[in-house]
Amino acid sequence: MSLAFAALTGTGCTATANGKKQLPADVETLVAQWSATVTLKSGTTEKKTGSATTTRAKLSAGAWDIKELPVSDEFDLDVYGCSKDKKLVYAGRNNGLKIQEGTSQPAHIFLAPTGKLACTGSPTGQAKVSVARSLAGAAVLASGDAVVAGGVVNWKSSSGEGEGSQAIDYYDVRLGHFRPGPNLSVPRVLPHVHAIGKEGKPQVLVVGGALAVRRISSDGSKYVLQTLVPDKVETATPSVKAELVDLTPGASATKALSAAVDVGVGAYVLSSSIRLDKAILFVGGVSEAGQAMDKATRLNNPEDIVAGGTGKTDSFKLNALRVRPALLSFSDGTVVIWGGALLPGGKAPTADAVGELLLLATGTLVSEKLAITGNPALVDDPNLSTIAPLVVPVARTADVLTFLVAGGMPVKSPTNALAAPTYLVTVTKSSKTAELRSVSLPGDLKLKAGLFGVGIALDGRRALVGGGLVSLAANPEVISLCPKASPNSSEDCVMSDAWVVRVPDVLAGLDAPTPLELLHTLSFDGPRFGMATASLPLGALLAGGQSSTRSGDTAAVLDDLGSVLTVIPALGDAAAICK
Repeated sequence: MSLAFAALTGTGCTATANGKKQLPADVETLVAQWSATVTLKSGTTEKKTGSATTTRAKLSAGAWDIKELPVSDEFDLDVYGCSKDKKLVYAGRNNGLKIQEGTSQPAHIFLAPTGKLACTGSPTGQAKVSVARSLAGAAVLASGDAVVAGGVVNWKSSSGEGEGSQAIDYYDVRLGHFRPGPNLSVPRVLPHVHAIGKEGKPQVLVVGGALAVRRISSDGSKYVLQTLVPDKVETATPSVKAELVDLTPGASATKALSAAVDVGVGAYVLSSSIRLDKAILFVGGVSEAGQAMDKATRLNNPEDIVAGGTGKTDSFKLNALRVRPALLSFSDGTVVIWGGALLPGGKAPTADAVGELLLLATGTLVSEKLAITGNPALVDDPNLSTIAPLVVPVARTADVLTFLVAGGMPVKSPTNALAAPTYLVTVTKSSKTAELRSVSLPGDLKLKAGLFGVGIALDGRRALVGGGLVSLAANPEVISLCPKASPNSSEDCVMSDAWVVRVPDVLAGLDAPTPLELLHTLSFDGPRFGMATASLPLGALLAGGQSSTRSGDTAAVLDDLGSVLTVIPALGDAAAICK
């Protein structure tokens, strides 16, 4: 094994020097745990597991040899760093290794400190994305690697606007660093990015987005979110609606698909999308005429596009106008649409418009309203419907889906995300109901997130939530969330913290808040919104972001740093591993 250890985040993060005969000072022992799927002579398979341990003193050569492993095409390897006092302080994973008979082969592991934000970047690669930007799209590939595409660059505080980027960066989860990919054919802000094709040839389908954005829209449309949208919606969308990007090292071109693929509402500004088993679903958005959409478009069998097909789509009518709603799915393809609901005339919607189900019925999708029940204060909250809410799934069965909701911008208060409630939702598919519960944290800490903050699902009913643009102007009401902004100043209120929480297995009743367990408090080393995020095998990747829309131009407010959060697997016993 070749090992690299992430450095903690800080101003001017660079590639770590650890790994070449160097270990972090707090790592005394390394523990490897592996599992392998082995094919027997009978043709059946069985699972085998094992472990190995080495000490700091034995690693002076800079490499760790583990011998006599089982032959396997599905070999997964976890490595843990333990301190002198037997605490698990570092962790890393390499999935999908192939172990061949009679051969010696290298494996790379990038380890990061657990429960802390650490720098990306190993001794052999880039610690940062290729260009500082915010509001990029991101996707996770079948290999566990991640891709960051597009975003806002060249921010101008005087006019409060930023241009779109064509940049693509590829994050190698095993090496822990970025490499530049081929550029997009057109700039895209908040594009849809989805993995497509077969493992071994990483490709992504990139759809829609905006050419540029402004802090406040001036087009006068009633249905356009009044924060970070194009100045003129009718000229905001790229001429190339969709393109296929080959991320294989050395690839230099993308394939424009606008003539071959009808992505429907996916081409519109502030639409949402979700990858299903055999389809990609695009929902809502704002049309070129400035009209919020009540439609969804399903792109069926997107893998056919890789083989030169045209991609077949069908469209469906929703029960409400939707702008950047959150989307979740059941295993059978049923989709939950949450938030982003608008009413004609700009009125705030009531609770019965907040959520709906897209049910698969005889090959077509049928939209059904969700009956909202639960905590009366939440059901009656006029700020319940938010545009771009952060929705983090924590548990799912065939019929019940539970998720945490935070952040977004309330339709009723379009420049103050502080009004957005944080709560739990339990959707029961068979009864078409959604039950709302309030939540609490120890010490009366308020779990909050702003517009374009961070909401990432971690295993074991854990969630990473925080960051985001809270308000376009700091004031006494929000100043506790934005310590770097002055009270009553014209500066933005952007959050600089996030939290890792765990939702209990048994939820509290509707009358009392469900207590969340606070696992970690994280700092972004400054205010951040619009970070690109992706789930990793042992945590999450966060890249780029923006600190303000009102002060500082490109270099001052846009970030090029990559950070990784590593967490101990939920089923792992940290104390037992390090003993």
